[in-house]
Amino acid sequence: MILNATRKGLITGILMILAGLILPVLKTPDNSPLHFIGYILYGTGIVWAIYPSKSKAAFGSLFNEGFRCFIVATLLMVIYTWIFWTANPKKMDETVAKQKEVQLKTPGDRTPLEIDQQAKDTRKYFIPMVIAGTVFDFLLIGVVVTTAVAGTLSLSKKN
Repeated sequence: MILNATRKGLITGILMILAGLILPVLKTPDNSPLHFIGYILYGTGIVWAIYPSKSKAAFGSLFNEGFRCFIVATLLMVIYTWIFWTANPKKMDETVAKQKEVQLKTPGDRTPLEIDQQAKDTRKYFIPMVIAGTVFDFLLIGVVVTTAVAGTLSLSKKN
């Protein structure tokens, strides 16, 4: 059975979520390159969605296949991100505390009181900021990968 791009996006998103769930279980450090596996799966999923459609050769139809894939995968990652941070307020507090420590070490033109207030504001808006970052990251990467792959395949078909 040939899967359409939407289903491939669903599979890609699920694989990315599984990778996101496995890494903390393996106690992977935050600065480990293994955290890029989600992006590798994402790019591979987009290529998987576009490549079988290369016989259509038109850039627009190829881009459409990639677009449908990366929109579904991005939606799943946004839902996962929201659930992850909502379910882990302790991790959120740790992240905000680490950021506050760094800012206190290099205060610049801010007072400790201003840094403390900024940490409180960060905590308040943490989940919306993380979700906005997730949306922006995955949509940008999706557009770049889709454009590159669709453009390459449509040009190679013309030659």
